Amino acid sequence: MPAATTPVNATSPIARRATRIGFFMAGFGLSIWAPLVPYVRERIEMSDAVFGTLLLCIGVGSLTWMPLSGLLVTRRGIRPVVLCSVVLLLFALLGMAFSQSLAVLALALFCFGGSLGVIDVVLNIQGVVIERDTGKRHMSNFHGMFSLGSISGALSLTGALTLGLAPATGTLLMIAVIALANLAVSPGYLRDKAPAGGVAFIRPTGAVLLVGAMTFVVYLAEGAVLDWSALYLTEQKALETAKGGLGYASFALMVTVGRFAGAPVVNSLGTAKVIGLGGLLAAFGIGLTILTEHWGLALLGYGLCGLGCANVSPVLISSLSRQNAMPVHQAITAATTIGFAGVLAGPALIGVIAHFASLTLAFALLAALLIMLALGSHWFRD
Repeated sequence: MPAATTPVNATSPIARRATRIGFFMAGFGLSIWAPLVPYVRERIEMSDAVFGTLLLCIGVGSLTWMPLSGLLVTRRGIRPVVLCSVVLLLFALLGMAFSQSLAVLALALFCFGGSLGVIDVVLNIQGVVIERDTGKRHMSNFHGMFSLGSISGALSLTGALTLGLAPATGTLLMIAVIALANLAVSPGYLRDKAPAGGVAFIRPTGAVLLVGAMTFVVYLAEGAVLDWSALYLTEQKALETAKGGLGYASFALMVTVGRFAGAPVVNSLGTAKVIGLGGLLAAFGIGLTILTEHWGLALLGYGLCGLGCANVSPVLISSLSRQNAMPVHQAITAATTIGFAGVLAGPALIGVIAHFASLTLAFALLAALLIMLALGSHWFRD
């Protein structure tokens, strides 16, 4: 293993391995929160309204810190920013597992969202640098590792709790895994930074705004399926309440499968066709969930939506390395921040439409947005 002070070339297998593990552990860390929620609610008395407000701290933290990611990388380099963000993530997880007050929990959730947001942006920057220097497609695989990490983290902590470990003990075990994994691969995080140091904000160009808007649609679809598919399946498709989570499970599973199989698909089809066909497949999947009367076909529809969305955001982020109107670090920061807003806005927009019209209409409008995403694919050429 090279020393931590030795510069690592982006073409090195060490850099690719670190990026894969980094994405995996980011997903792993993100998913730890879900199994902890019932225990937090038991430990700290609060109403549903207060809890909903607390959850906003995660998104506010992400959207507050993500725009600073490009500046941090250009001034400090990728490796220090990733490692410092991981340390902050670990302290946030400690706060979430041990806090006894709403104020501490709110701060922990804010740092949780902020640290993960920065890690996501910075690892995307490293991934784009690796793709640029190697001339090969890696981003789908990197994002696939994030999806796999999310599944693994949720299952790991759930398994530990099922075996009788206390929530605090189980969280400490997960924290140790994240710390040791990132420490082991830390030499593979690049030291890339801009020679001029960079500025905090640069107004995004039209191309970057387009990538951000299209990524917004993909993330909006993910947020909508995550928060509303269970309700739609149980209320409209007569699925048992206990099985409502199968909708998002189908979506997430096919996202993971699609991303791990993504490199040859992207190499064969190219960016424009991946976006176009992916958007159409995702729209068809949502359409199937709307039109079918059987919950089994609705699950298939959510799976097709996940398969269609799987490689769209990776190739959109990768495309930013081929523009030169903005520094790549800043372009990725801007587009990823705009896109991430879709995860936050998606559930709220679906909820507003469902309240004033119907959940079916809300999903129909989502399908229309995915078709518009597909139509925008002609702007992208390899």
